Amino acid sequence: MYQVYREYHADMDATRMGTRELRDNLGHRIDAAHFRGEPTVITHNGEPRAVLIPYAAWAQGDREDKGK
Repeated sequence: MYQVYREYHADMDATRMGTRELRDNLGHRIDAAHFRGEPTVITHNGEPRAVLIPYAAWAQGDREDKGK
């Protein structure tokens, strides 16, 4: 699954956002992921902790993982 994200993300600059900022902008970041394919790197104390990506990209990776 992570390989799919790396390939998906290779041509994009991800928005980085702390957890508090994300809480205030979650709806906008979900729309950005879904409608524009924009990933968001979620940080905690400046350290990357998670990535919000479009569901389709995640689902594609999940299918590929199950095929291994």
